[in-house]
This record gives sequence, structure tokens and C-alpha cells, in this order.
Amino acid sequence: MNGTSSQWPTAYQALSRQQFEHQGYTLLPIRDTDQEAIRQWRNDQIDILRQREPLTAQAQAQYFTQVVRPLFAQPEPSQLLFSFLQGGRLIGYGGLVHIDWQAGRAEISFLLETSRNQHVAQFQQDFTVYLRLLREAAFEATSLCKLNTEAYDIRPYLTQVLEAEGFVLEARLHEHVSVAGRRVDTLIHSCFRPTQPAGTPAPVVLITSIARKVPLIQAVRNALRRFHNGGQLLGADSDPACIGRYFTDDFWHMPIISEENLPAILAWCQERQVTHLIPTRDGELLFWSRHHEQLAEHGISVLVAPMQGVETCLDKLRFAEVGRQHGLPVIPAATRLEDIGAKLLVVKERRGAGSRSLGLRLSPPEAAAHAGTLQEPIFQPYVAGTEISVDAYVTRQGRVHGLVLRTRDVVLQGESQVTTTFEDAVLAAQLQAAIEALGIRGHVVMQAILDDRRQPHIIECNCRFGGASSVAVAQGLDSFFWFFLESAGHSLSAFPFKPHVGGLRQVRYPADLLRPAPLSTT
Repeated sequence: MNGTSSQWPTAYQALSRQQFEHQGYTLLPIRDTDQEAIRQWRNDQIDILRQREPLTAQAQAQYFTQVVRPLFAQPEPSQLLFSFLQGGRLIGYGGLVHIDWQAGRAEISFLLETSRNQHVAQFQQDFTVYLRLLREAAFEATSLCKLNTEAYDIRPYLTQVLEAEGFVLEARLHEHVSVAGRRVDTLIHSCFRPTQPAGTPAPVVLITSIARKVPLIQAVRNALRRFHNGGQLLGADSDPACIGRYFTDDFWHMPIISEENLPAILAWCQERQVTHLIPTRDGELLFWSRHHEQLAEHGISVLVAPMQGVETCLDKLRFAEVGRQHGLPVIPAATRLEDIGAKLLVVKERRGAGSRSLGLRLSPPEAAAHAGTLQEPIFQPYVAGTEISVDAYVTRQGRVHGLVLRTRDVVLQGESQVTTTFEDAVLAAQLQAAIEALGIRGHVVMQAILDDRRQPHIIECNCRFGGASSVAVAQGLDSFFWFFLESAGHSLSAFPFKPHVGGLRQVRYPADLLRPAPLSTT
């Protein structure tokens, strides 16, 4: 140590607040008593740092005295460094570096204690909290508007945290550096000042029927981080063992969604101060649509379409009839086989998931036999072609704000396991008009068949986020963020749809989540 601990400053002039806390973690202006621990960590982990040779104790002390200490008194320092503590013990350090005050941007630096850095789940937990605290410092205690990270592509678990916390990949610099004798890419991620200013109440978002919908949960969290620097993400399901509970801030084992349970549901939402509710299952959409005004009276915005639109989309026969009335290219449907004059037919349940008990490309006798196995069958002509999905966000004014087309390349149990986005301005305009004619709102997923003349034949439309809709978010369809903005009274004219340049292919696959195990109670 350099012997100046007692005189070391404790407050940055550039910060309006000096200390930030969350769940037992603390971020505060860097302490000179931490310099030796930091020096050891840097030398231990030199391969992941932009540091060419080991630091000596003398060089570290000189750096703290000549570079770090003067930062405290500067109104616009080039960096703001912090000590990162858990339970009062130093576990890491980092800060805002390469600050450009005129442009309002800075780069994030972070280094964790070596032993914790080697434990992937522990690193992810610590890094998640660090990012939240540092964003609070940057966006609530300074005038900065943008933060970016620059990291070597050797730790995919670091990238997972960044993207879960709302950071977007801006650039990949291929084979940009040499690490341990091999060329690796450099990744640049960024995030922006949240839309809602500091001091506004933090939103509490409840996602219902979360089941295994991890990509949806992550997309909502990403949008929430960009909307408000605080905020809490809650998940609910009638299955207490559902996988989704491990990806939310808290979990509610909620009762079955029904009219008789409405008082209990509403009471819980009020107790937890829920401000936004996102349904995810077809079977609950009518319930939330029916009660959305009552929920609004309690300050809860629900991402759901009006009842008439929901009822139309849930009933495939009614959907076909409404489509015909509006002159839309919807595949006709009937309850009687003889009303469909086609050599090959599709037979499905009138209500519920279209993929369940689906009879495809059947002859009339086969169609009649298959219908006998269903509760409420409908018949449609079979249309050959390429199956596509259309993700769109419809504003509260009933206008499509953004739309993404994608082919359904591999489909299992009705959901795309491999899907590829594509562009077609004429087709997009046709389907936009069809969506707007249905009187629906929020995120919708329409399915259609493209024939050999690239004419669409619309199959159905779902008034919710789909299983593979996360690729549309990656393509620029910012549905959850737009929902938050609209709920706060913002006009989306200031937040236009900015589609990703070039197509994206999404392959859905199982992945593992690693996190510290709970302490034993035995």
C-alpha cells in the first residue's frame, strides 16, 4: 500500500450518487486499499485483459496515485472506477472507461476475483448484478446515454449475461486478437439509457403460463432493461416445477386462470404492485381480454387484443368467415365435408392449437374417418406450397408498426424448430392489410402458405408471442419494448421499426442454465 488510505477520497465529483446496492451487493468509488487484490487478479487473468505484461506493486501504486486519485476531483474524468463488494467483502472491480462526455458514451470494464471468475455460474450471477448496478450509476448518476462492452469471444457465458440484460451485439471483429496462441473474435455489445427517466416508478412485469418459454422471458427482460433501469420480472404458472421459474426474478405458483379465481389473481397482482401483464397461452387470452379494463383501473396494462379479435382468432371457422367478409386470402373452412369441393383436405379441431390431431392431405373418405376422432372438426382444402409465419406488432391505434416474414423450415408439434426470415415487400403489404383488418392488437403471429405463384393463403392467426417469435425480435420487431412504451403513453412514431439488414436463421435447441446451488438446509 502507498500509505495514503486515510486521505483517499470517497466521492467522485462527476457522480450525483456515490453508492449503489442490490441484493447484498455494493458498488462504490474505488478504494486504494483494494489495489493489491486488483493487481493480483489482473496478473492471474492477463489473457482476458488488454494488458501485455504482469503489473508490479510499484506500478500499481503509481497508477492509483497519479491516474486514479485525480479522477475524483474532475467534473468530466476519462474513467470512473468502482470497487464491487458482496456482503461487505471485495469480490471484483471495474467501471466506466474511455468516457466521451460530449457524445455521452462509455465502455464498461469488469474483473472478478479469480476464484469466482473460474466458476461459471458464480460469474454469471455476479456479472448480472454488476451490470445492473453500473447501469444505475451511469444512467442515474451521470448524463451518459450509451454503454458498450468489448470482450473476446472465448466466454459464451459472458455473452449470455450481456444479452439477457438488454445489451445488443453491435459488431463482431473477426480474428481480432490473439489469446493463448489462437486468433479469436472481439464482440462489441451496447445498451442505451432507459426510456423512462430516473425517479419514475419501477415497473413490475408479470408473465403468465411461462412453462418452458425461456426465449420469451429473455426477450421481455431485454425490453424491460431498455425501458427502465429498475423493474422486476415475475413469472407465473399453475405448475410449480415449470422450467421458466428459474429465469425470472420471482415465481408465483398461481391458481388456474378462471372467473372464480379472478379475485385471488387480482389481489396477488395488487400485493406485488404489478404494472404490466403478458399472457402467453391461447387458453387464457379471452380471460385477460375480458378483464383488461378492470386491470387497467388497478394500474395494470395487459398485452392482449380486444375480445372480438381474440374470439375471431381462436375460432378457426369464424376466422375463415371473417376473412371472407373482408376479402382476405384466407383458406375457407366448413363444418361439413361436402361444403369443401377439394380432392385433398385438411381436417382439424375448430378451436385450440391447430397442430393437435391435424389430418393433412387426406382424401374425402380419409377426411371423414379422421373427423370422427375429433370433438369439433372443420374441413379445409389442402393447399400445397411453402409454409410461412408472419410476426407483427399492432399498435393501440390498430396499425402494424413492424412485420417480419419467415419460412417454417422444420416444424415439430406445430412450432418451428428451424425458421428463416426473408424480405418480400409486396407480400408484406398484403399480410399487413390482412392483420389490420382483423381488429387485433399487440404481438400477433399469422401462418400462411405461399403457392408456386407466391400468393398467400392464410391459415390462422394467434394473438400472442409465438414459440419461434424470438427470431422476429432479433430481426428488429421490438414488440415488448413497444408495449412498455405504449403503456407509458409514448407514441411509437419516435421508435420506428428498424429491421436487421439481411436474413436470420433460427435453430431452436435445448440449452443448460448454470447457477450456484442453494445452501443446504440439512
